[in-house]
Amino acid sequence: MVALDKVQKGRPLSDSEFNSLKRQKLIEGRRPNIHVSANVAAATETSVDYLKKRGMDKQWCWGRVVELLEMQTTATKSDFRKLLLEKLSDARTAKQKEVFLTNLLQEMRRNGVIEKTGWGAGSKWQLCLPEPE
Repeated sequence: MVALDKVQKGRPLSDSEFNSLKRQKLIEGRRPNIHVSANVAAATETSVDYLKKRGMDKQWCWGRVVELLEMQTTATKSDFRKLLLEKLSDARTAKQKEVFLTNLLQEMRRNGVIEKTGWGAGSKWQLCLPEPE
């Protein structure tokens, strides 16, 4: 499996190699951020690398944001950076991680889970209070 070796070494794949590995479920992700699947990682004893590349999913991050706000009532974006950025996939660039965090907070705001008070660097996030019945 020369093509699988290319994935592990971060080298580009041809379309046919990519399609073949994807069909066999040996790789995950979308180009250019592909990595070996969980089964391959387990067989090659590279599960730690797999988990670092895969990172934590959106639901896990959502839960950590809620937990933090339950513990300390308000938090800044800087607090969320400290909490989440190092847990996100190593396959993402710093800019992609920052965009993920921004999108996560905005999605949570749109869904009525959290709200922001203030603007700019001094803004704070808090859990939305349930509406009185």
